[in-house]
Amino acid sequence: MSSKTNTDHVSWFPEIADQPADETLVVGDLQRWTAEGRTYSGLDEFNFVSIAALDAVLLARLNPGIILSPLVADEFDAVDIAVKLISIGFAGKYRAITDQALNATLIRKEIRSLSPALDFDVLQISMPPTDANTLPSHSSIDE
Repeated sequence: MSSKTNTDHVSWFPEIADQPADETLVVGDLQRWTAEGRTYSGLDEFNFVSIAALDAVLLARLNPGIILSPLVADEFDAVDIAVKLISIGFAGKYRAITDQALNATLIRKEIRSLSPALDFDVLQISMPPTDANTLPSHSSIDE
C-alpha cells in the first residue's frame, strides 16, 4: 500500500485531502458477474459496487485513488458513471475498460466535454483466451 495523499486529485472533499488514497473502486454489474460464476473477494485495495451504490457518502468513506468500470455494461455505460460522478462533485481519476476495438478518442472527447475536471480515460485491454471467468479477488461493497 502506498502512502500518497489525495491532494493531487481530490478537491471534492477537502476534509479528506490528507488521507491515503489507495483504494480502487470498481463499478460493475455484480449480479451478472456472480451469476456467471465470477468471484470478487479478497484484495484489500479493491472494492466492488453496483452503480446504484455509487454516491458521495461511499466515495467519502472509501476515498478511492481511482474508479474503474466497464465501458459498456448491461445496465449502464461510462457516460452514466461520469454523469453520476460529476453530480456528486468527483474530480479524480475514472477509467472505463473495454476489450473492443473502438474510437477511444471520440469517447474521451464526449466524457471530457461533460466535465473537464474529471480525469477520464479509456483502457483498452486484450482478453485472455476462453474460460476467464474469475476476476481478481477483492472486497465487495454494495447496497
